[in-house]
Amino acid sequence: MREFVDRERKVAERLSELKKLLRDGRIEELKEELKELIEEDPYYFEPYVLLSDIYDMEGKVKEAELVLEKGYRKALELISEDGRLPDRLEWRHPTNRHIINLLINMGILYWEVGEIDRALKVLKEVYRMNPEDEPGVRYYILGILEGMSFDEFEQVFSRDGEYDHKDLEQWFEKHSIHYPEVFKVSR
Repeated sequence: MREFVDRERKVAERLSELKKLLRDGRIEELKEELKELIEEDPYYFEPYVLLSDIYDMEGKVKEAELVLEKGYRKALELISEDGRLPDRLEWRHPTNRHIINLLINMGILYWEVGEIDRALKVLKEVYRMNPEDEPGVRYYILGILEGMSFDEFEQVFSRDGEYDHKDLEQWFEKHSIHYPEVFKVSR
């Protein structure tokens, strides 16, 4: 079994400092700084996600997609060996969280634009590599399998930008039993 555990990334500290620019509304400056971080360490993925989110908020959907796709390609390059993904890429290692976050965001992007097969492929791989599923990828997978759009999923389960985990878990318990090939549900 091959497990991937990333190393500490020096630029991570700088990203925390840069988030002050977001709070201060200095968006153009933040975008330039994020681009510099990406250039400095193309294998640290939080800047890709944040830059993509900013473009998305600005209505620049194509730019948002391009940034996320670039990060996705780099993430696959980082974690793959001979074209194969690792058996484990676990959230319990804080150094892996930026990778998992990018992969989840890529899966959601595919879901949002209607590329359901691609969305499921990405999200199922994340779920497989991180079976404890601390980020809750299983909920997204189930939402897709149940025929929900991402917007519908957000409307049902998001309250002020936060998910109601109790509602999600009850819904998951009720509906996941219909997909035993995806979810190893024990009853």
